[in-house]
Amino acid sequence: MSDGTPEWSAGQEEQRDWPCVHELVGERARSAPEAVAVVAGPKTMTYGQLDDRSGRLANLLVDAGVRRGDVVAVCLPRGPELVTALLAVARAGGAYLPLDPGYPTERLGFMLADADVSVCVTRSSLAGKVRGATGAAFLVLDEQEQALAARPAEPPAVPVGGRDAAYVIYTSGSTGRPKGTVIEHRSITALLRGADYIPLRDDDVVAQGADATFDAATFEIWAPLAAGARMVVVDKDTMLDPKALTEALTTYGVSTLVLTTAVFNQVVAVRPDAFASLRHLLFGGEAVHPDRVAQALAGSPPQRLVHSYGPTETTTFATWHLVSRADGHRTVPIGRPVVNTSVHVLDDRLSEVPAGVTGELFIGGPGVARGYLARPGLTAERFLPDPFATAPGERLYRTGDLVRRSPAGTLEYVGRIDRQVKVRGFRIEPNEIELVLQQHPDVDAAVVVARDDGDHKRLVGYVRPLPGHRPDPAALRDFAAERLPDFMVPAAVVPLDGFPLTPSGKVDRAALPAPQLGADSEDYVAPRTDDERVLATIWAEVLDLDRVGVTDNFYELGGDSVLGIKVVAEARAAGVAISAKSLFRLQTIAALSAAAHAAAAG
Repeated sequence: MSDGTPEWSAGQEEQRDWPCVHELVGERARSAPEAVAVVAGPKTMTYGQLDDRSGRLANLLVDAGVRRGDVVAVCLPRGPELVTALLAVARAGGAYLPLDPGYPTERLGFMLADADVSVCVTRSSLAGKVRGATGAAFLVLDEQEQALAARPAEPPAVPVGGRDAAYVIYTSGSTGRPKGTVIEHRSITALLRGADYIPLRDDDVVAQGADATFDAATFEIWAPLAAGARMVVVDKDTMLDPKALTEALTTYGVSTLVLTTAVFNQVVAVRPDAFASLRHLLFGGEAVHPDRVAQALAGSPPQRLVHSYGPTETTTFATWHLVSRADGHRTVPIGRPVVNTSVHVLDDRLSEVPAGVTGELFIGGPGVARGYLARPGLTAERFLPDPFATAPGERLYRTGDLVRRSPAGTLEYVGRIDRQVKVRGFRIEPNEIELVLQQHPDVDAAVVVARDDGDHKRLVGYVRPLPGHRPDPAALRDFAAERLPDFMVPAAVVPLDGFPLTPSGKVDRAALPAPQLGADSEDYVAPRTDDERVLATIWAEVLDLDRVGVTDNFYELGGDSVLGIKVVAEARAAGVAISAKSLFRLQTIAALSAAAHAAAAG
């Protein structure tokens, strides 16, 4: 953008007073109160019902002490109740902090304390997990029905503006502790207003498949509700089962779907026609395999296939590329900026570099976050004054991503400046995992890397034991799982007497040995039935192992929810009926085979 042309600034509106997200939803509720807003299985909620109940809950939140700018934790399953709570927090003037009850208590406690949460909204079935992690007040919805009914439906008169905080999402931190990114209302509105990457209509149906702790949910929830469209909750098991996902998309008439690249790759590998009924399919989050894109386009593709890119700090999406057969697909660009966004490729002196030259990607516009909660030093380091902006006070976010601009004017992703990695769409700082492993009493030092086998990445930890100590790899994984969310737990932990070093004395991460998962297990139990032999063959192929025993644990062998997609699909094709849910619950071939046999016997 060295010449100041709008090529790298996509249609930014000259608007100082951006409306708030709850105002956009309120407009739709007033214009079409009987239209269906949210569907979750048999449950539906109209715009009028959403407006009424969120107004009552907003008043209850204010009565509970929530004030403008307060952070309010929300720990609820996806569905109408979650949407109601998020909207109510906004109407009460607060910023919502989504919590995953599956996170370790220690991590939940850190987030609640770090965000200085004033109130936590939850249900009685989930309150026990978070109540012990905070001294905040609790608003337990199923215990407050009478109180809610007694509150007025008209929301409280709280003067919330576009520069007020809308939500806080925590991401992995290079310092060893997660950091909260503060997103303002104007950033959500800028993402939705005049959206060129996915132009939604009021007859669109948007699948809501991401947990609220993942910033894709920002689009999945607020984009349809701001457009007067319909949001359909698709449960996690369905999202990870290509056959069930294909059926759900057709059954609910879904027109718009967002997937991580890892899930996109696996679904296409199993069901390349899964997306034929869609108007828009958007995928992104990590480097994409060009062969999978070609496969998706070769058969029955969606009307529009969009490859997206965007850090949490720039409100979900920052760039997009409309994928077509004509691209060639040697690489898949991350494209051009979305509406209301500017991008800049700069050198280490923060000067623009010419096309074809690699530089660091900087992002500007109203979608840029306020910064990191209670981290002024880190905020100043990552959010810089924007010399290209026409309005005073705007900033650029320095992504740490290396890109280059093609002669055609699109951005191509090159890599990272630092060690940050993307695994299954989650941004992960290996330093945070290393510091956790180093807290184990048997460990002297730790190194964590993401090993890439084409379609899939695995986190692997390497530890150097303290003299005289022999840490058990399974115990080290359990230690990490008690302190980290599941997507950050290494697939394997490998004890080494020492780490390989480069000539300069640094750890040579490229020379770290591949983990030997399952192959040398002393407790190996061979398959005994036809179903067990089928599953053992599939597991070994998917997990890239020499052999798998029937008592080996899928997740301890390096499996995860994305690899489970392929396991379930191949097992069904071979006549063994298992599901993503049963794989997660049972985890061994012996247990899965027994359950499948029992189900077949009636």
